[in-house]
Amino acid sequence: MWVVFDVDGTLIDVGKSYDMAVKLTVEYFLRAFGVEREIELEWVRKLRSKGRFGDDFKVSEALILFSMAGDVEALVEEFPAGEGIEWVRERFGIGMYRGSIERVFNTFYLGEAYPGRLFDFPGLWRKEKPLIEAELLRELSEKFRVGVVTGRSELELKLAEKILGFRFKNAITRELGLKPNPDLLWELVKGERGVYVGDTLNDELFVENYRRKYGDFGFVMVGRDVENVSEFVENLLGDNLKNGPE
Repeated sequence: MWVVFDVDGTLIDVGKSYDMAVKLTVEYFLRAFGVEREIELEWVRKLRSKGRFGDDFKVSEALILFSMAGDVEALVEEFPAGEGIEWVRERFGIGMYRGSIERVFNTFYLGEAYPGRLFDFPGLWRKEKPLIEAELLRELSEKFRVGVVTGRSELELKLAEKILGFRFKNAITRELGLKPNPDLLWELVKGERGVYVGDTLNDELFVENYRRKYGDFGFVMVGRDVENVSEFVENLLGDNLKNGPE
């Protein structure tokens, strides 16, 4: 049986890294457009949790366009759950060049680890904290096939593994595509049964898409189905001890 994880918000606390990188990226572009506006971190988190964005470059683009249009908070509230950047672009009849956003975002998030950085910055990834102990992941990997499907790049996943103190032998990163494309999960599990653990509607849609195309696969949402990822893993290991390995 497979246990497959999302990374950000599930295994890693990104409240002071990715969330802040989105905030700083949006504010950077707004200043370039002559607009001085502070972006609330709560707007970032709410939009990401509601949307089907796949990566934070698109979240940043959406918030830039919302900010240029007017009331950001109201637009975040209006944004339909399960929609993505296409809805935003159609709403305002405009989009932004991904490469520019990606370079600014990576400068803030990766900092010195990013060769293409626009300016010197230490990198917000250093502020990330693990949401699970490495020992629990090691114990889990002894009893199940463990992997990740993440919107992180290979470099970003390596940084996450450094923070977690655990290396994933099975991983699908942004280079192969973005959720909710179900082919990414198939590439990892090849039809074997298992469960995906995430924290957003996009993660749930990802598994729903997989079920429609390939068959049954479990889904657990952190913050809704379980309080945190450690609780899920501890429960799974406890059940495994009671029932024996499958």
